[in-house]
Amino acid sequence: MQVDDQASALAQRSSSVSSVGVSRPRPFPIIGEAAPGPRCGHTLTTITGPDGDVNKAKLVLFGGATALEGSTAKNPDGTPSSGSPGPAASGIRLAGATNDVHIFDIRTGTWVKITPMGEPPSPRAAHAAAAVGNMVVVQGGIGPAGLASEDLHVLDFTDMERPRWHRVLVQGAGPSARYAHTLSLVANRFLVAMGGNDGKSTLGDAWALDTSEKPYQWRKITDAGEMPCPRMYATAAARSDGLLLLCGGRDVHGTPLADAFGFARHRDGRWEWHAAPGSMPAGRYQHGAVFVGTRLHISGGAVGGGRMVDESTSTVMLDTSGGAWITPAPGTLAGEDVTRRCRHAVTSVGPFVFIYGGLKGSQLLDDLLLADDAGGAELTICDPRAPAWSQYLNSVHGSASAALQARSDQRGALCVHLRRAQGQPAAGRPASSR
Repeated sequence: MQVDDQASALAQRSSSVSSVGVSRPRPFPIIGEAAPGPRCGHTLTTITGPDGDVNKAKLVLFGGATALEGSTAKNPDGTPSSGSPGPAASGIRLAGATNDVHIFDIRTGTWVKITPMGEPPSPRAAHAAAAVGNMVVVQGGIGPAGLASEDLHVLDFTDMERPRWHRVLVQGAGPSARYAHTLSLVANRFLVAMGGNDGKSTLGDAWALDTSEKPYQWRKITDAGEMPCPRMYATAAARSDGLLLLCGGRDVHGTPLADAFGFARHRDGRWEWHAAPGSMPAGRYQHGAVFVGTRLHISGGAVGGGRMVDESTSTVMLDTSGGAWITPAPGTLAGEDVTRRCRHAVTSVGPFVFIYGGLKGSQLLDDLLLADDAGGAELTICDPRAPAWSQYLNSVHGSASAALQARSDQRGALCVHLRRAQGQPAAGRPASSR
């Protein structure tokens, strides 16, 4: 499919809601003393190894709020902070913002806290981040001193042993200082920032920065088709083929939205929005969304008045290849509401969706959840013998060896299916003559 056709093709597909099954996140063990701890409004970003090697992928957690307004803020070392929680903006009632960095090693399932070289961004929450190659780009947010500047900050992992912060110089005007917005890398080239709140109003603008051209410059996107209404606390996730999907959020009246919009760039440089068909099973904001292949995994979210989405719709998926919203199949809900949360962070590596922390009522969360969109068929990016992975696999499959056997069985079944499709015997032996 050409980039020109992606958003319009999504809009033209019929939309339905099915219950064929959704990969339900499960708790992943947190081992060691370097875990990030309770927080919300942080970001979780995947960086891969050299040449995009997912077997060496790591998750980068930055910032967030480690205390609630009215509670005792904490310093990075866990001691009470004597500083003021700072001004509160509309929708933000958080204190104890931090600028610390934690790394989750996918292979071993362990956390480590790092102190990168260079000047870090100011402490902040409700910011946005995106991966550009082996760098994490951070923009916006709000902290103890109010809105963070509109500057771009880059955490560079070119040398994985010595990561470094840089401030990116951008010419001309760009997105104003804001929080609760989105930032995504589209088509492995364009940083796209959308929406949010500037402390005065909810925003509906969109900006693009071409990372392949220097000097860097933001360009405001206008006259781009069916523009979404202004919103904050939405999600924006980019598919590998260059389609960006904006989903949900809270409008200027505080109403949770259930719509979705596809966004893509034409070959002539024009950007275009198209409304996706149908609606999410439940409107929401402060949720998480990430692609695994063509399936958009959506988790959690708030609906207003301190309430979370219902358990039956706290985990849903949009199959963008078929235009269908997918909800958990009846009977699969076990009374566990681990995904009923908001202001959490989410990312994906291969078939795995990782969720960290967030807010549930007045409780800050410090757990790590994992959803497996491959059903145990793909375990190459982890070490099943590592303590954390071994515990997780034991809880899901009964044992790590059972998970490996399930993976082998699924691959074997796939090979048989392919051989039969090609007219070959299932076992791969020469066909006997009749």
